[in-house]
Amino acid sequence: MARPHPHHFAYTMLPQLVWRRPVAVHRELADPLLARELLLYIWDKAAESLAPRERVPARGLHLSWHKVAGRATALLQLPAPQAIGEAHLVAIVYHDLEPNPDNQSHIPHEDEDDDQDADSDEAMPRYFLLEATLGRSPEEAGTPTMLGELRGEQYRHHGAGPPAGRPDTTGRFLQALADLLGPLPDEVPFMRIVRG
Repeated sequence: MARPHPHHFAYTMLPQLVWRRPVAVHRELADPLLARELLLYIWDKAAESLAPRERVPARGLHLSWHKVAGRATALLQLPAPQAIGEAHLVAIVYHDLEPNPDNQSHIPHEDEDDDQDADSDEAMPRYFLLEATLGRSPEEAGTPTMLGELRGEQYRHHGAGPPAGRPDTTGRFLQALADLLGPLPDEVPFMRIVRG
């Protein structure tokens, strides 16, 4: 059975915050100091109502940014799962926002809406998890996983994920997301004209 602390963090607290304030959360995650503060705050809040023995240290919680199928993606490594129903990795995929390469946060003007396009389904980040699951991977070493996605109240499995506990797990998870998402709609495929 999943431990309540990491489960509540990955499946309730973080996704709700990401969807409630997508632009503000993106801005904070793009700044290393703010990202650390935000993630540790949410981690602590996820354990607020739990008995001390049920709290899990944030050891292993790590954020990195990647480009996945042309989309800015915040990748969170979570403390190692101990049971099914816990996540190894979380990917927050932004469709129209770029990570800030200078790690400078943009402070909105008074007339800017911090939650611009928050109601638009296209503007909402997608939230993926690489989850611990039961089973065996006879062909490969590592523990079995499932690729899941949360969208509001809906939860969806996208099939088996790459085995966890391997050096290439993160890269294979990002590749699985790229395959699932496909190219951006406005990307024109490269075409070469050959004249005979």
